[in-house]
Amino acid sequence: MVPEESVATFFGDPAGGRDSAAAPQQAADAQPPAAASPTTASPTTASPATGPSAPAGPSAPAPAAEPSSLSPQQLALIGEAAGKSGVCWVKPDPELRFHPAWHVWHNGAVTVVYGVDEQMLPRLEGRVEVAVRSKDTGARLVTFVARADALAAGTPEWEAATGALSASRLNAIDTDSQRQRWASGTVITRLLPVSMVASGAGGPDTPSGSAEPPGNPGTTLTWRPYHVRGRRLRRGNKPYR
Repeated sequence: MVPEESVATFFGDPAGGRDSAAAPQQAADAQPPAAASPTTASPTTASPATGPSAPAGPSAPAPAAEPSSLSPQQLALIGEAAGKSGVCWVKPDPELRFHPAWHVWHNGAVTVVYGVDEQMLPRLEGRVEVAVRSKDTGARLVTFVARADALAAGTPEWEAATGALSASRLNAIDTDSQRQRWASGTVITRLLPVSMVASGAGGPDTPSGSAEPPGNPGTTLTWRPYHVRGRRLRRGNKPYR
């Protein structure tokens, strides 16, 4: 049975009463065939304000991916730096602080895993700034902007990424069930380079980029921790016991 409100909306009766919906066929026959009344309009022409009779419009197109502006030389520099270093620093928008993250360089992108029983990182999505340091000196080698793409669990891209990450994961305690845990409780994200920010350690006027450490409830109970058999003496210092 069709509700009275739906019938009234379809035939354009603002009153929506029972009498106006009692004989829709007679109302239609009373209209001249040459001049169609707005009350007989198709539901597809009704405005969105009429409710259920308005059809759903086409979905908005997905935003286009940011094109890469990197030259082949810059891509080679990023790939070499990220491939030799197992740790990078990531700063997603609108974060103000870089966060250290272990990663692998896989298929032309920095690939990270974070979540349950793994490293804890802010959500990586959209534009992410990535800094890579030298494994030997610790100095910054390159800083670039990347596009974060989270991989869906079970897809071929996800399987390939987990294989590369699992091979580089140190001190794994659940090698046999590692992929199942990653599929249910972690996020694997590819950081694809799109533009260069800086390369090299910088000049004398380049800011260091240092920042105050974030606050945390950790503290030291005593001025200096106790050491069995005391501390090794230094010139001018008394032994501490």
